[in-house]
Order: sequence, then C-alpha cells, then structure tokens
Amino acid sequence: MTVEHDPLPSSRLTSQCGKSTPLVGRAAQLAALLDAATSPPRVVRLEGEAGVGKTRLLAELRTRAGGQVLSGVCQSFRAGFPLAPLLDALLPAPWGERPGPLLGALVPLLPELADRLPPPLPSLGDPRLDRHRLYRAIREALSLSGPAVLVVDDLHWADDQTVEFLRYLIGHLPERLALVLSYRPREADRDVLADAARNGALTVRLEPLDDVQTGALVQAMLGRGLPPADVCQALVRRTGGVPFAIEEVVRAAAERPSSEGSPWAALTEQQAPEGFREAIEQRLSRVDTGIRAVVAAAAVLAAPANEDELASVAGLDHGSAALSAAVGLDLLREVAPGRYRCRHELAEQAVRQGLPSNVLASLHRGSADVLQSGPVPLPHARIAAHLRACGDEAGWCEHSERAADRATALGDTATAVTVLREILLVPDLAEQSRERLALKLGRTALDGLDHGATVAVLADMLSTVPLPAAVRGELRSDLGLLLINQAGEPDAGYRELERAADELRDPRPDLAARVMSALANLHAGHQHVGTHLRWLAEARLLSPALTEPAARTAFAVNELTTLMTCGKPEAWRLLPILLDEPVDAGIGRAQMRGCLNIVDATAWLGHYRQAERHLGHGRALAAKFAAPYTEEQLAVAHLLLDWLRGNWSGLRGRAAELVTKHASLQRIAAECRLIEGALAAEAGDDEHALRVLREVGAPGVSAPPLAATANAIVAELQYRRGAMSAAVGTVTAALDTIRRTGMWVWATELTPVAVELLCLTGRVEEARGVLREHRDGIEGLDCPASVAALELGEALGRHRQGRPREALERYRHAERLFDALPRPFWLGRTRALLGECALTAGEDGTVSLREAAAAFTSLGASGRAQRCYRILREHGVTERKRGRPGYGEQLSPRELEAATLAASGRTNRQIASALGVSVRTVEQHVAHALRKLNLHSRHDLGPALGSRLAHQT
Repeated sequence: MTVEHDPLPSSRLTSQCGKSTPLVGRAAQLAALLDAATSPPRVVRLEGEAGVGKTRLLAELRTRAGGQVLSGVCQSFRAGFPLAPLLDALLPAPWGERPGPLLGALVPLLPELADRLPPPLPSLGDPRLDRHRLYRAIREALSLSGPAVLVVDDLHWADDQTVEFLRYLIGHLPERLALVLSYRPREADRDVLADAARNGALTVRLEPLDDVQTGALVQAMLGRGLPPADVCQALVRRTGGVPFAIEEVVRAAAERPSSEGSPWAALTEQQAPEGFREAIEQRLSRVDTGIRAVVAAAAVLAAPANEDELASVAGLDHGSAALSAAVGLDLLREVAPGRYRCRHELAEQAVRQGLPSNVLASLHRGSADVLQSGPVPLPHARIAAHLRACGDEAGWCEHSERAADRATALGDTATAVTVLREILLVPDLAEQSRERLALKLGRTALDGLDHGATVAVLADMLSTVPLPAAVRGELRSDLGLLLINQAGEPDAGYRELERAADELRDPRPDLAARVMSALANLHAGHQHVGTHLRWLAEARLLSPALTEPAARTAFAVNELTTLMTCGKPEAWRLLPILLDEPVDAGIGRAQMRGCLNIVDATAWLGHYRQAERHLGHGRALAAKFAAPYTEEQLAVAHLLLDWLRGNWSGLRGRAAELVTKHASLQRIAAECRLIEGALAAEAGDDEHALRVLREVGAPGVSAPPLAATANAIVAELQYRRGAMSAAVGTVTAALDTIRRTGMWVWATELTPVAVELLCLTGRVEEARGVLREHRDGIEGLDCPASVAALELGEALGRHRQGRPREALERYRHAERLFDALPRPFWLGRTRALLGECALTAGEDGTVSLREAAAAFTSLGASGRAQRCYRILREHGVTERKRGRPGYGEQLSPRELEAATLAASGRTNRQIASALGVSVRTVEQHVAHALRKLNLHSRHDLGPALGSRLAHQT
C-alpha cells in the first residue's frame, strides 16, 4: 500500500502541545475533496469515526482549495445555539456584490455586519415564514460568496435548526457552492445524509491507518527511522489505527521515554496518554449511567463479550438498551456476532484508568465470576488476571497454575515457565505449593527457550529454601540440564548433576538413574569418555527402579545417546526405541530428544543416511509434541547435516540467520557459527571466518567436536596466511580438546590438518603419534568418517615425508571411504592431494585434480579449485577455455587403464579395487572411453583398443 505524507509546512496542523501533525495515508481522500471543491455545485459526505482525522483533512482542504472555504463547526453543547455553525461560516465571507434587501433578515443574527447589510426586515407575523425567509437569506449570502466551499464539521452535534437549514440548502444548492458535511456515521442525523445521497452526494470515508501508514506517521512525527514492523502492528492493535490515538501515544512517548532498551518500547506501554484519556472521559460524560456501566464492563473484560456477560459485570438487570446505545455511539463495537468490546486497547485502558479503584476492583471480581461460570475449558489466565486485580491472591495462584498447565499441554512452554516463575515469587506461598511448583517449573523449562530467569529462580530456591533431599535433587537435576543445554555452561551444569545424583541416590534411585544417564552424555560437562561410561554403568545398576514408561524411555534415550556418540556398535540395537509409536507426550518428547541426539551423533560419525532418517522422524514427532528448544535444535542439526554432506547452496545465510535468532542460546549459536565460519573460509572471507571460528574454538565455549573442528579450520587459515607457528599452536589446542575427551570419533576435520602441519614443520614423530592415538581411539568403533580421516592422515604423513608411492595407495583408499559416505568436500580434498602426489611420483594425476577442482567449484570453494589448477599448470598441464580440458579425444592414462580392465571382463567394483578409486570414478572413466572410441558397449572395447593405442603412439 502506498503511503503519502506532504512534508511542506502548509500540510501540517499545529496541535495543542505545539507539535505539527503530518497528513499520512489520505492522498486519495484529499484528491476527492479538492475535485469536488473545484466543480460546484457538489455535496460531499465526509464520514469517519471519532479521531480518524476528518478535521485534519478539512484543514488540508482549506490550505489547498485555492478558492473561498467557509467553515463552521458544530459544538457538543447540551443546548446547541441555533444555526451557529452557519453564522460562523458567514462572518468572514467576502460578498462580491452589494447584497439585496433579503439579506436584511440576517441583521439580528449578525449585528457585527450591520454596516454591510441592508436594513433589518420586519416580521412577517408567522414564525414559519420568518424562518423560511431567514433560510433564503443565508442561501443568498452563500451564493454571493461563490465560488466557495461550505464546510460543516462535526455534523453529528448539529442543532435542530442547522439540520433543517442544511436539508433546505441541499435541495436548493447554489450553482457556485460546494457543500462538505463531516460527521461520525453512527451519530449524525440520518435525514440530512439521506437528502444528500438523493442529490448525488459523493461519500468520502476515512478508515483507520494500517501498519505501514502507522509506521510512516510515527516516523514523520518523531523525525527518526521507521519503527520495526512488530512495533507498528502492536501500535495498531493498541490504537485501532485511529490517527488521534496514535498521535497522543507518540507525543506521550516522546515526552516520557521508556526505561527499556528499545527506543520504541514507550509506544506500546500500557498507560493511556492524558490527552486521550480526557477525550474518552468527555465522551462518556455525555451519556447516561447505564451506557457508562456497560462500557466500563467491556473495558475491564477486555475481550469480546455477549450482552448477558456485559450486563452481569455492569450490575444491570437488563443491558440491551444500554448496549445498543453504546454501539450506536461507537463506544463499543460488535467484533463478532453477538459479541462486543471497546473500539481498541487504548480506549479500554483509558476507560479503566478513569474508574475509581473500588469500582474497578468490583468490575474485576464480576469479570472473574462471569468467566468462571462460562463453558470449559475455562480461560484460566484471564480469570487469574481479574482475581489478582481485585486482590484475590489465592485465587490468582490457583488459576495461574492451571493456566501454566494448559500452556504446557499446548506446547507453549515459554508462557508456562513465565507464569510458574511469577507464582513462585509470591512471598507467603505455602511450602508444599512452592515445592510442587518449583518441580513443575524445572520440568517445563527443559523444553523451553527462555532459560535465564528460570536458572536464577531455581538457583535461589536451592540456596535459600529448606527442601527435602528428593526435591532438592530433582530441582538440581533440572538446573544442571538447563545450564548444560540452554545456558551454555557445561562445567557448572555437570557439577550440579553430580550433586543431584548424590542427593537422589538413596531417596529416589529412579531419578538418580536418570541423572546418572544424563551425566553419561558426552556433551554434558566435556569429561573424558571413560568418566561418562562409568556414569552409564552405575546408571544401569539403578535402572530397574524406573517403572514409569516415560522414565524408562528417557533413560533408554540417554543410554542410546551415549553409546551412539561414542560410536559403540551395540548402540544400533537400541535404536528402534525411537521409532515406537509414543503413547503419551512424555514419551513422545523423549523420543524427539533422542532423534535429535542421534542426528547429531550419527552426523559426526559419518552415518548420514541414518541421520537424515531420524531428522525426519524427529520433526514428525515435533509436529505432535511441541518442545520449542528441541525443535530449534533439530533445525540446527539439519544445518550440520547439510554442511557435512556438501549441500552448501544458501547454507551460509541460513547459518547466519540462526546465529542471530539464537544469540542467547550459546550451544545452538556455537554450532551455527562453526558452519558459518567454515563456509566463509571456503568462500575466501578469511577475516570473518577467523573472527567467528576463534569464538567457537575458545576454551569452554563450545562442545568438544565444535571447538576441535573450529580450531582445525583456524589453523589451516593461519597456515595459508603464512603464520605457521600460530597454526601449529592452534592445531595443538584442538588436539588437546580431543585428547581430554578421548573422542577421536570427533577428529574427522582435525587429524588430516594436524598431520600435514606437523609434518610440514618437521614434527614427524608428533604426526605419527597423532595417527597412533587416532587409530587406538577408534579401534572397535563404528565411525566411518573418522576412519576415512585416519586413512587420509596416513596418506598425508607418507606424502609429506617423501614417500609418494606408499601415499598413493592410502590416498586411493581414503578416496573410496569418503566417496562411500558420501562426503563431497573431503572427497575433493583427498582427490586434490591424490592428484598432486601422483604427479610428484611421475604418474598421471590430472583427472583427480580436475575432479577435485570441479567438486570445489560446485561447493563454492573457489580458492581450493584454483589451487588445483595451479598444480596442474606447475606440472605442464594446460586447460582449454571451453569444452573438456586435458587429453581431448585421446584416452587419458586412467581412462586407458579402466577401459583395458573393462575389456578383460572385470566389473566396475573390481576395477575400482584394482585402481584404488571409487566405483563412480570407474563409471566415468569407462563412459569417457566409450565416447572417445565411438562405441556403444564395453564388449566392443577389446578390438577397438588395439587400433586406438597404435594411433595414439
């Protein structure tokens, strides 16, 4: 929608507080008024609710019309002055001709113009004839003033005689006069409007402003940038988009800035501005007590209500007449069939602020009673708010807890956590209630995103409130998990879990088993794998105490997580528990958490198909059992999986968005930063990559696999920039992370980089030691990615020590392993090293280098692709600008090898094993050979190869 506002001084109206108000979003309506003003005789009906900007638009008309504009405003006096707005309009009128004798009828009404008017006329002896002559005189005066526009503002307050004259005038409109009638549609005299319609009147309607127009108005008034979209939406909800209400809010906000950090916060605060409150009170002062009571009831209920509900809260036996009148006066609106509320939130606030405290408390009590007698499910949150407002603290606690339970059932953990925290702050809360609510808060918070305040509440209770050991242990367990998972404080969280295990061991062995199984999680506390496995062994001893199905499922998920993260083969037998149909939400959320953990574990291990399967299953569970924190982690797990599998298109932007979204959730943000930094490094954005990855790799900030991987990439960037000493120091820190945990299954990104840097700096024995540690660390484990990395490290060690022939065999094995995962980025790196090594050994490495370059190009790693081409050039291999580079229509050495073996009858898998390449590479070589030899079948290769070889030599 187009938003217009004229910045010229002439388009601004000075308000009571001395600040100019811009005209926003009214270009079409202003154009219609100007068109009517320049083409008399015309009648225009300008309608709109109170405060919508009719008077402001008429002021703009007076500024821009160019001709004569005669204005009269009807006043809201209890006894209106007859014809007052018409006489006000005539006083400044410049009559172009000498007035005729008829205008003498105006002398008694306009004595200040007696010197310009003919002599007064005697009475005709009949009041009706005198009145008719007066109307003719006013019409004549208006006609002499033409061309002109007569504006009658606030027609809804017009006295009877003014209404009668306007009906007369509409039927006898002078040729050079345009008439504009401004009014509130529900309050104006319908006869005048009907007469205008019958005489072809144009109707111009002013609607409330929308979000965009509201933002433009705020921007123009405050002279700063556009407010955020959510602020504009909240302001429209609060004011109904009524410009007067918006202006009052903006001016109050400018005079009384918010104490919050956002410069826009004051625009959505609850206090109604004084000017708006006075306007509402003025309107209510003109209606009877029944109408006021119904409006007050609607303002306190603050939600759509039917007639009986409003009457009950208002204390009226019959509220129908008062309700109809309130709707007729636009004080209330029918927002749904048979349901009514105030015009907007600001009107509700203004009405409530104007009520005496005892009346307000009584209305809140009545509102609570009405809501409690309504249909189930009861709106517990609303009932609680009304009870607290009338001083019923016990009732507030009861219904607030029920509201929290309802929010938890619906998956709205953020609301549940907020409500439970607030109840726990009540000073005189009963001890049993405090314990029950604290336990409920801890359990609920584990699935939420808002952890900071909850951590503080739980820590305060544990340090200040005497609690039974079982309660303390359970609370401490929840606190520990919050610190580990949401707060990003694994060491502190681990200590809390250890203390919880001790506190629960005797009174609650079932809970102790759960806590110990959490201590077994390798992402909890970053201990050595042996420590975690010892906790798992102890937890298994206590696990028979677990009798509840949800508790047994949660324990099994923890056990599975530990074993799968380690790469223990026996983990696979536990995996089906995640695929069982959950019978309740507790089991469903445990399975969803298990799916998340398995996606993370299998992704780092290199089981990408399993990771993808459980990612899909986890999301299906999330659709049934809402757990916001786990859902967000699933989105990040998808990000990790895409990075590892080489699905890099748009990935850096997705990672950056999630970093911004979850800046306060350190664990989630760290994983996203790792991926963002790794992709930045491959795109050549080294400075950004170093800054982000150093944050991730800093001690104690991230989980071990993230820290080790981040530091491996940083070390490689440092080496690339010539800082070899710094690179070795960084990679050593990364190795220390892996050694501290004993988790060499997490060293996929690290070991090849570490071996190469150590060898390049002459630390060959250290490199061999790393390979030995890696080999021992994964022995007997199911971790294909780490196995491939170890094989690549073995190849690199031999390569950098000047043993290319031995290295080639290892490179080809690593190539097969990475291809089988598949892991495109590391497959490309392996092929690049393989090609370089082959050329060094005097063999053909061009195909491997070109395949690597193509893979890097498709991933967006242009720097690595260029390095491949540079190595080719250094070995005398040139590239054509177009078409297939290299050997043209001649068979390359590798294509010849593959074609010869195919001609002998070997399968692609047998050829791949013989040549030390992947099956896919063999397929490509054979296909290229068939194309170059113009053959359709590999069975024709034997006869064709002899003549082709003779021609090539």
